[in-house]
Amino acid sequence: MLGRKRDILLMGGLATLAGCAIQPSPFEERFPPTAAGIGEEVIVDDSDSTFFFEGPWVTSSASSGYLGEGYHVISKGQGDNYAVWNLELIDYYEIYVRWTSHSNRASNASYEVHHLDEANRLVVDTVTLDQRSGGGEWFKLGTYKMSTLTGRVQLIDDADGYVVADAVRFVPVSLSVAEPVAVDSDGDGMDDAFETQFGLNPDDPSDATADSDGDGVTNLEEYYVRTDPTNSDTDSDGIPDSYELSYGLNATVSDASGDLDGDGYTNLEEYEGGTAANSEASFPGRGIYVSWDPPTTREDGSQLDLSDISYYVVRYYRDAQPPDVLIDNESGFFEIVGATVAPSSHTPGYWGENYYPIPPGNGEVFGKWSFYDLVPGAGYLLQARWTAGFNRSQQATYNVTFVDDSGTETTQTEIVDQTLNGGVWVDLVKFTSGQNTAVVRLGSEPDGYIIADAIKLTGSGATDVSVVEVRDNQTSVRITEELQPGVWFFEVKAVDTAGNESAYSPTVTVQVQ
Repeated sequence: MLGRKRDILLMGGLATLAGCAIQPSPFEERFPPTAAGIGEEVIVDDSDSTFFFEGPWVTSSASSGYLGEGYHVISKGQGDNYAVWNLELIDYYEIYVRWTSHSNRASNASYEVHHLDEANRLVVDTVTLDQRSGGGEWFKLGTYKMSTLTGRVQLIDDADGYVVADAVRFVPVSLSVAEPVAVDSDGDGMDDAFETQFGLNPDDPSDATADSDGDGVTNLEEYYVRTDPTNSDTDSDGIPDSYELSYGLNATVSDASGDLDGDGYTNLEEYEGGTAANSEASFPGRGIYVSWDPPTTREDGSQLDLSDISYYVVRYYRDAQPPDVLIDNESGFFEIVGATVAPSSHTPGYWGENYYPIPPGNGEVFGKWSFYDLVPGAGYLLQARWTAGFNRSQQATYNVTFVDDSGTETTQTEIVDQTLNGGVWVDLVKFTSGQNTAVVRLGSEPDGYIIADAIKLTGSGATDVSVVEVRDNQTSVRITEELQPGVWFFEVKAVDTAGNESAYSPTVTVQVQ
């Protein structure tokens, strides 16, 4: 199961995310509640509420050596997916991690420690470990000064094998007492020196919950992460502190030109576009992010192992269901050409107020319905209505003329017997217009009267199918083409090394605005 994801998931199928509508959230909601740890050892297991992950991590207990009931594991990726162990308090900690070993594990699992340096600036250290061995034991990453809200250990999937996220152990050390004891006269959690530096009142505890710069981060929270509580953009990089803290950026160092999630958009562009700077699934502009669970069976029902999959095929298509368009003989878009014909309401079954009975002839007089608001590329069903009678033509010929997708003017014809089926809509021909116009003509015939009443074009939809192949064990892809507004459908299948395929996954529907 996936955890804390913002996209849609179908088990055994597809997950999608439109990439242009994620709004920044308050940064305290970005991470789960932090684990308390004042002066005591803290272990955050992968089953705890202070552990969370992004991406298709799965739980397992197949390999021994884990802490608790199991561990989380993910196949190698490109750093888009991660697991996080969160901690509270500003204090020095020895940090230990553990995993379960196997020959298929990553030799370069990257643990990122988000901590404070000696100048209380937020920094990130990366420690790379070989998870093929050493499982079931605690391994020390180092000693770090951790900060409330932003102090955490993060494990990413940018590796050469399976990455295991089990538990992290935080052990307080005596280095913390070596620092000068801070004076906090009003007991609000902020030391007097900090309050004095930024114009707060060291004797007023209420200013801890205030937000002096109006950036959505309280003064106490700014104290914890060492940002300026009187400046909504501490590092003056054009990105507010609240956004930077929400999405894993450094609010004390200018990182506007960076690209944290590697999606081709700078952190500043992500902020200005209202998308998440730490997720490749979220990016400015139109687009769809698609991810899926690997299929487990082939189309013939045989077992399909992950190691047998060569690549995936993602197909997507649009069902452009246009609105129906109706033109009655009373409309300004209808006319009788070639003669003057009086309307009639003698025979029942007509649409609207009346109909036009065109006398017998050789096509020199005809009714004409002109359509100007069709959806280019969409399919339509031509339907007609008339009043039936013994004196009607049995060779009433409807011609619809339109420009097809290749730019060629095309005419399709349907002949009907108007002595029958009066007073109902009758299906004639289907067509797809490459432009927004079409003309329907119904001419006089020598064998009887032609009834020109109402014409309706019913949208029947048009399908544009696109296919992309996804290789290198990736289970996600970003569709970067500018998709036209409408309903789009996405499906995925796997192809093994012998060319055998799984069935396509259940369809996921996405509304593109």
